[in-house]
Amino acid sequence: MINLLVWLLAFLMQAGLLGIVMYSLISLSDLENDFVNPHDSSAALNKWVPVEYILNAVLAVFLLVTGKWVAASIHICISLYNLRIYLQREHIVDVTEIFRQLPKQKMMRMIKLVIFLFSFVLIIYRLVESAVTRLLTDEGRDTAKQLLRDAAVTF
Repeated sequence: MINLLVWLLAFLMQAGLLGIVMYSLISLSDLENDFVNPHDSSAALNKWVPVEYILNAVLAVFLLVTGKWVAASIHICISLYNLRIYLQREHIVDVTEIFRQLPKQKMMRMIKLVIFLFSFVLIIYRLVESAVTRLLTDEGRDTAKQLLRDAAVTF
């Protein structure tokens, strides 16, 4: 039961991270197409950067403490990258330089989106596996585990 709750909580945190990254990509696209002014766009982006960094670090520590090494390693790498960006003061989107930073910001967030989507699929798979094995009888668990292993091999 604990394993199921761990993956459920990880799913919710990962969904939040995906939402933040998609929101920032949409904001940057709106700015690029001149739908919003630079002041509003940079204020909106800068508001969500600390939330993203903290949520990613919390998820990395949570997965590490619960022994989910593969998922934790993905988020530890991103957390270290976020720390480097933060220490170099590149995490803040400057209003005066936003159009110059736009391609780099979009690329950075697009890469994060791909990594977060991969992690999201991994977490969903582990969540479904935990739910199926938890809800089945003892005989059905062995069959379900074998079926899920076969599915993972073909994935």
